[in-house]
Amino acid sequence: VHALATYAGLRMTAVEMAELACSLEIERLNMPIGKQDQYASTVGGLNTIAFAADGVSVSPLTLPADVVSSLSARLMLFSTGQNRDSAAILGQQRADTEKKPATMEALHHIKALAVKMQEALLAGDLALFGQLLDLGWHQKKRLSRKVTSSAIDHWYATARRAGAIGGKIAGAGGGGFLLLYCPQRRQQAVRKALAACGLHEMTFDIDFGGTQILSNFTDLSGPGNTLPIPLFND
Repeated sequence: VHALATYAGLRMTAVEMAELACSLEIERLNMPIGKQDQYASTVGGLNTIAFAADGVSVSPLTLPADVVSSLSARLMLFSTGQNRDSAAILGQQRADTEKKPATMEALHHIKALAVKMQEALLAGDLALFGQLLDLGWHQKKRLSRKVTSSAIDHWYATARRAGAIGGKIAGAGGGGFLLLYCPQRRQQAVRKALAACGLHEMTFDIDFGGTQILSNFTDLSGPGNTLPIPLFND
């Protein structure tokens, strides 16, 4: 969306880009997904995102630099090597929400935990944040039988035994990436334990820029003749 808007000479705010992306995916393509990914990627940073029937509100979390740095240093990300159909998982979750009271109950628990996680971050209590992440994962697994698997449960239990405090499968679940909160002194043990399971660690950091356009000027026909080619990172 950002790349096409720039190409067309349109100026759009991060929120406008997120809403357009949501409209395309949810309304035009009829995909059973949420809106958190679109807002998180366009806005960037650490935010509290509230979803309501009348719209979405984004409230940035203003944290001291040392808290952000400490949080980033304690987060680990591993690729499970497993692909999954997130739309199928979320479609099953939506169906279960309409039929099973336990699924709706789990969603309410997750919402309450999100508020507590916000409070923990604002208080600088990162250990509590990690514990709440663990509680959130157990609630997330109640949303659909496709959220986890015997392999994912094994990897998570292995990471916990090695010293991780909490974690979750990012996104819809079922595969993809395993995010962990782990004290730095225990990270090597977690890294070794998960490597033995075949998982690969991914280096990352917290991004505050949101979606950006990177311009690359490539020489097309000789010295002095260049054309700006927009490259995008959403």
